[in-house]
Amino acid sequence: MSTSSILAWLDTIPITNPAPNHEHAGPAKRRRFNPPTPDPSISPTMSISVTGKREGPTAGEVSPSKRSRKIRSEVDLEQPSEASVASGRLSPTKQLQYLRLQPGGPDYKEFALFTNKPKSLRTLLARIDHIKDGFGIISSSQKEDVLAAPKHCYDEFDWVETGTHCFSDERDTLGPTPSVQFVFDILDKAAACNNQHHHEDAWNKSVHAPILEFAFHKKDQRLKNQLISSSSCIHASILPEYQTGTPGTAKKVDFVIHLNPANDPTPEPTLAIERLIGQLPGMVFNHTNFQPLYDRPIALSIETKRPTEGIVVAKLQLGVWQTAHWAFLRTLIQTKEENKEKHKRLQEAKRLQEEAQTQALEGTLDSGVQTPAELLPLRERQSDVEVSEPETPGVQESGVEPLDVQKVSTKKFKLPEFLPGVIVNGHDWYFTVTTFDGLRVKFYEKVLLGSTNGTKEIYKLICNLQILRQWIDGTYWPWLRDLVLDC
Repeated sequence: MSTSSILAWLDTIPITNPAPNHEHAGPAKRRRFNPPTPDPSISPTMSISVTGKREGPTAGEVSPSKRSRKIRSEVDLEQPSEASVASGRLSPTKQLQYLRLQPGGPDYKEFALFTNKPKSLRTLLARIDHIKDGFGIISSSQKEDVLAAPKHCYDEFDWVETGTHCFSDERDTLGPTPSVQFVFDILDKAAACNNQHHHEDAWNKSVHAPILEFAFHKKDQRLKNQLISSSSCIHASILPEYQTGTPGTAKKVDFVIHLNPANDPTPEPTLAIERLIGQLPGMVFNHTNFQPLYDRPIALSIETKRPTEGIVVAKLQLGVWQTAHWAFLRTLIQTKEENKEKHKRLQEAKRLQEEAQTQALEGTLDSGVQTPAELLPLRERQSDVEVSEPETPGVQESGVEPLDVQKVSTKKFKLPEFLPGVIVNGHDWYFTVTTFDGLRVKFYEKVLLGSTNGTKEIYKLICNLQILRQWIDGTYWPWLRDLVLDC
């Protein structure tokens, strides 16, 4: 129907003036397209009713403004509903606060509030700080190429003219130093991603992935033979069994640094993990159901964000993810204790069975009844068991007296003192830490590892990431390896 037809139909409707209601002058139900000019004789009160404005509240009536304030105060006092959390309607800051109130949720704090840091963490932070000052970030073997770089570029390497402290013979112990060309490639790709407002996926593929591969993969070794590798895991979800119990807080991260136990010098860790997988939630040896990592333990997690997205969302995701990581490690220790208890019960049942057989055999001999020939070897074997030293499964003969079975079964494992994490916000890479105090996870942030907005900062970043690789290789994997072998 056209607009002119609608206007013509409206003109045919008779207009009647309803009886005035002095108790409540509500808004007009239909506004005329060409309202007549009001008569000057109409009182101000009638003018208010014609315009549709509400009269002031009568005695005992609550004004709209007071009622709305009351409703808002009641809403603010209530906890967020599960639906609002699950749908993501809460802001990241509200979600952080909500998690802090949950018994299983992480508690977020600044590094300045981290008192009584473990010695191992203080040592790691001191090394990161040393690199941050530019000491020993380039191998002496690369010195000639780096010093020649200013001649072939604008000003990106001017800092080397006064940066002799940046070169070190000991730099190679961390891993290879990136070439000048590699540094230029990362610098240019990061600048393009930032200037052209690329999506997070472009940052990950062209900037973050090459950096992680260079820092965590051993030089001159095929990828399939690497013990420590980096992987993209944007589709990896937390298993419900390791979730914090807070609705709607399932979070994901962008990258993980994981171990490949098959490339350990000995086959025992792989066999132990394969045996444990059948006892763990989801039939995977991780806190995520991500199939490519089902038998490759995660050691370090990395969350990335574009410059405009901010760091609050990143630490929210990483904190929830690492809380699940801690839950997985606690499950491993619990599984180990349960397996040892089962082993003890089996050993006791075996002992009782052998005692019963011995008593039955002795009773037969004492009664003068001829002993069946097939029972004699059993008595001899039983006698041998009683006088021989107990053997401990999994302990090789090395001239050392074997451990007592009871001592092996009661061996206690403590959780790691901390788990490192990495947040990438645009150009800047930050080091974070989570700890578990027996009740809940504490998330501490943040220390700058390096950046991709300058050549010197890229050298610092690679160096500090290689320090984290050393921690995985020298601290985390030995601890985890011993745990799975004892399960």
